[in-house]
Amino acid sequence: MIAPILVTRLRQTLPRTPQQTILATVLVLGALALSKAEDRSIAQGGRVPLRVLTLNMYGLRYPPRLGWMADESDCAERFRAVGRRIRYASPPYDIVAVQELYRAPDLHIITCDPAPFLEALEQTGEGFGRLRLILFSPKGEAWKGEVDGGIGLLTPHSVEESEAVRFAGSGGPFFAARGFIFARIRITESNLKVDAYVVHLSPGRQNSEQRKRELETLSKAIAEKSSASGNPVLVLGDFNIAGPPVAGSEYATILRQMGHPRDLWLENGAPDSGFTYDCFGNAVASLRGCDYEARIDYVWIVTDPRLSQSDYEVNASQGGGVRRVEWYTDGPKPLPVSDHFGVEASLWIERKGAGMPLKGPQQ
Repeated sequence: MIAPILVTRLRQTLPRTPQQTILATVLVLGALALSKAEDRSIAQGGRVPLRVLTLNMYGLRYPPRLGWMADESDCAERFRAVGRRIRYASPPYDIVAVQELYRAPDLHIITCDPAPFLEALEQTGEGFGRLRLILFSPKGEAWKGEVDGGIGLLTPHSVEESEAVRFAGSGGPFFAARGFIFARIRITESNLKVDAYVVHLSPGRQNSEQRKRELETLSKAIAEKSSASGNPVLVLGDFNIAGPPVAGSEYATILRQMGHPRDLWLENGAPDSGFTYDCFGNAVASLRGCDYEARIDYVWIVTDPRLSQSDYEVNASQGGGVRRVEWYTDGPKPLPVSDHFGVEASLWIERKGAGMPLKGPQQ
């Protein structure tokens, strides 16, 4: 279990000097300020809207800093742009899953400084108010020189329970630990709770067996935590496994281990490929000279009764309810905010048997 830490300002969690490093999972609980909040009650069969996002933020500098070499990946502006987009999103996001948001003791020679992202979330003025954050999970084995996992979950709602789990066999010296975050989130002004899992599987074509073990760990955790909760179960993140339209054999491993969950991108029938890692269409991805494209970032709904016996129906809104997110930095030479594109889903949640259509209505 992650112990909550109450702070008044996000910037208090940042290192005061470049030499200071905080290698810990942080849960930031701030005051929730929601203006014009809509009634989310589902007591009489009503529907609760839920907007979710997953984004791998590419927390690595390119090229690594040597002397005064410029950062071609523009870490600071990319991270600042993501923070602003999340803070001022309209309608606001209910759950945001991020990966590769590292806090590492390398003086930002290789990794990006998370400060611009966190400071953008904290900006005063019009916006979404304070967010509850779980960041930099799971904890790495610092004595090995291993970095914390860089996984984060953001929500304006109450987090009733949370845990960060490290995948055995992941990480290593000068690498990041991999794993997932679990959070049980109570949606404001409703009696709905959502079990959310933010995942980052190990990368590398040679690591298919490692990813299989990681999926087994994830599946067992979902069964343990969510099979009897009655809550909708959402799994979001970077799986480093290609899915349709150009799926490899590992996609079947996801389906098998997670009980054939609903792949919301496929279910939504989007007209394009949905590649979230695109070496040809993403200028940040192409910095490293890659030559492929794949859909490796997902929003899943778990329905297998061994893992989830939810009392609710979850459906995407019609007409673009699930879409690829392409954000760019400001300025004369805008860059994509990451080497990945994000995935966003606008959902409706209602009790089973409430008499409402099972497919999401027009917004």
